[in-house]
Amino acid sequence: MHQEHICANLRYGGSSRFDTIFVAIGEENDPMCGLLVARVWLLFAYFDPYDSQEVPCALVTWFVHPDDNPKRDAETGMWKLQRETDRDGEYLYQVIHLDTVLRGAHLLPCYGKGFLLAGLSYDNVLDAFDFYLVNELIDQHAHELLLRSR
Repeated sequence: MHQEHICANLRYGGSSRFDTIFVAIGEENDPMCGLLVARVWLLFAYFDPYDSQEVPCALVTWFVHPDDNPKRDAETGMWKLQRETDRDGEYLYQVIHLDTVLRGAHLLPCYGKGFLLAGLSYDNVLDAFDFYLVNELIDQHAHELLLRSR
């Protein structure tokens, strides 16, 4: 793989698409190899007059480990995450530098029991569930990336 496209687009093929990414922020011996998962809402750049260069950035929301306790799901062996929200259930936004983005991530919802909502589709599934699993089996690159965290 030579390149990967990360989308943050309100109108992508008739609906919205806001991809999830791996962000490198820690050490390799940290849980999940020092990676966090974020959802990209906006890609932008600004001009830094002090360094005379453009700074590429992304506006993101985070997926964090439940109860600040990094652990794998007992049934699947995948890392379990939840959306980071404030007390009112609203997303917490943050601007990050694009140099910290490692690659795209793939999250699977933890379905639980019962029926799925009738209006559920790929563009709203990251808002519909409480917990998600980091799919390290989506491709060879993701598998090798998270293999070190076993």
